Amino acid sequence: MASPIAVPDILDQADEDQARVDRAKQLLQRPDPAEGLDRTLDSISRPVDAKLNGTSGEALRTLPVMRLESLSRHWEFDTRRLTDWEAQARRARAPYADSALQLTQRRAAWSATRASGLLEGLPPAMGARVDAMLGQIDSTEAALGTALARQFDLMQRASELKGRIQTGSNEVAAAIEDIDRRLLQIDAPPLWQGLGPSAGTHAAWGEVQRGLQIERQFAVDYRAAKTGNQQAVRVVQLLLLPLILWLALRSRRLPAEGSSGELTGALRRPISTWLLLSMLAVLLLEPDAPMLAQEFALVVALVPVLRLLPAGTLRTLGAWPMVAIALYALDRLGVAAVADAALYRLFLVVLNALALVLTIWLMRHPVLATASKAAPDSALQRLLRPISWVALSLLALAAVCNILGNVSIAEMLTSGVIDSGYMALLLYAAVNACIGILMALLGQPKLSRRRFVREHAPALQTVCRRLLALGAVLGWLLYTLDRFRLLRPLHSMGSTVLELGIEVGEFSLHLGDVLVFAISIWLAFWAARAVRRVLRDELPGYAGLPRGAGNSIASLSYYGVLLLGSLVALSAAGFKVGQLALVFGALGVGIGFGLQNVVNNFVSGLVLMFERPIQPGDMVEVGTAAGTVRDIGLRATTIRTYDGADVVVPNGLLLSGNLTNWTMHDRSRRFEVTVTAAYGTDPAQVLALLEATARATPGVAERPAPFAQLVGYGDSALNFVLRAWTQDGSTWGALRSELLGRTLVAMEAAGIAIPYNQLDVHMHSADLPTEVRQRSGP
Repeated sequence: MASPIAVPDILDQADEDQARVDRAKQLLQRPDPAEGLDRTLDSISRPVDAKLNGTSGEALRTLPVMRLESLSRHWEFDTRRLTDWEAQARRARAPYADSALQLTQRRAAWSATRASGLLEGLPPAMGARVDAMLGQIDSTEAALGTALARQFDLMQRASELKGRIQTGSNEVAAAIEDIDRRLLQIDAPPLWQGLGPSAGTHAAWGEVQRGLQIERQFAVDYRAAKTGNQQAVRVVQLLLLPLILWLALRSRRLPAEGSSGELTGALRRPISTWLLLSMLAVLLLEPDAPMLAQEFALVVALVPVLRLLPAGTLRTLGAWPMVAIALYALDRLGVAAVADAALYRLFLVVLNALALVLTIWLMRHPVLATASKAAPDSALQRLLRPISWVALSLLALAAVCNILGNVSIAEMLTSGVIDSGYMALLLYAAVNACIGILMALLGQPKLSRRRFVREHAPALQTVCRRLLALGAVLGWLLYTLDRFRLLRPLHSMGSTVLELGIEVGEFSLHLGDVLVFAISIWLAFWAARAVRRVLRDELPGYAGLPRGAGNSIASLSYYGVLLLGSLVALSAAGFKVGQLALVFGALGVGIGFGLQNVVNNFVSGLVLMFERPIQPGDMVEVGTAAGTVRDIGLRATTIRTYDGADVVVPNGLLLSGNLTNWTMHDRSRRFEVTVTAAYGTDPAQVLALLEATARATPGVAERPAPFAQLVGYGDSALNFVLRAWTQDGSTWGALRSELLGRTLVAMEAAGIAIPYNQLDVHMHSADLPTEVRQRSGP
């Protein structure tokens, strides 16, 4: 029960509640969202009722599987539309429900105040204020209740509609399962007993028109939905057209020897290339689109496929592509006969016989033998004959099944062979078009001058070819399995296997989660390596970047992509935030007990990447290790010593110890050559000779100039040192050796003696000690 409002707070509370009432009235003055929701719900309900009235119950058992699959997509689309409508309705209802709830609570408080007797003895204006507040709350609450009642009615209708959608979806799924079960059953009389019952021309045509009307309505509703996939297809199509036209114009200016067959084949027919890739984008990015839209895309691609097949492929295949495309177009015409079982069976008999005759004729045609002589080593040619025999066997089996009365499996085998053959041609042409566009892009001057493209163009083309070929093979395999009615059972079986796992409380781990995690991590690792390779090759060429910034950006990008990919992999595998918090908590405990050094090295790695005291290629000395920096990782740095060994130095040691970098600002390095001359030699002559010899030695820098000094008096010689610089610190050892040789030759030519130690040994009898006297001489 609500508590009464304290007397001192009545006026302030009245002002606050008046503001609530005013906001509620403003809400009521807006257009009623129930009207728009009602129209949207009607637009969802109309096709649902049309499908239930025209295709439900036993009528579904007579439809071909392609029509049933289209209906299944339509029901799924209706489910998504209704789900979106429910979310929109909840958003529209929320402000009304919140305002009504608040006003209900405030009315209870004001009523308790009125009933408590606190207003007795107060000025009449206070009581009037309370009564006015109650009146406004009551009237506003009633208006809100009316609006909410309309919305609740809509929600009730939506709930009933959801049940009808679920019923229709279940009936279609049951019909598809029934067709799969009847694949090995006789569903029509043998052919010698007739074609079976006929629905009549008028009834069949009416059924075709109803089916097309439902499909058209599905296409209209799908287009009006403007899903994210549709927007993605539009963006791809809009970007492809100017890109292909621009490349086609640019390719005409390139030297003829710089183009390839694939490039000219793809860009010589830019409109065909755009049409083919645009239709392929519809198939890839809109898998839930109406079957009518996808079939339209496949039909539109008929001519571009034939125009974009490489000339060598056409010579190898002969008439096979034309026959495959013609059979596919003829198969699509069978949609006009699907409503009449007898007429459709006759159509299948004719189509199957025509496909058999053409296949046998092509296998015996001289073009095949000529192609075999012209290209005996062609991989496509080696695959052609076994594929032809497989197609011939399946078509023959389909003919036998149709004759015996199993029309379902005859339809599946005939359409499967024809459709899979056409899809193979389409994907083959699309792969060649994509490769041609890629090669044209890499051949553009602005890209071809890039270091990454110059050094890795062949490898990049090979990787892209393999990825495109792999994607095409997988796409063709999925499409073929679907056309042969194998994808659904395999998908169901795979889902059952992938759902195997363990569940302990909130923690769950399934085989599918592990597989998704492994694939995601592999993709993240591959993407991170590719990003690092590109940045390392391209960023050092920008003069505006500070020293070592390119390597730091590349390394940080590598770890950033890897970290992001790991988080995406964990999310895709089904890990929840609570589970990740548990993992990070355990990691924190591990850091506190035994991973301090590891964390120190990681933090030191970040410091090295931001401060950049070293970069790959620098000549450094760390402790006893001296060599060239090969790689700077997040935990450790690899140094290649001058002896050829790779030394892995933890990053913590690089920051805490003494680090000598000979090439931090430039690659200049000074080296010294020590020379001795006999006493009596003119020091000025020696100094001049040493400096002249250094200046005449190739590789010695002019600035700073070589400088010789007399540094001391030895026991038997004058000690001189020659200091010289080289601009390439990696060659200072070889340069010092050459300068030593030149100095020796110059001193001998100038008659300057180089003293050396001479040791005289005098041998005495065995019982006497050996006297060793050292005498210095020229």
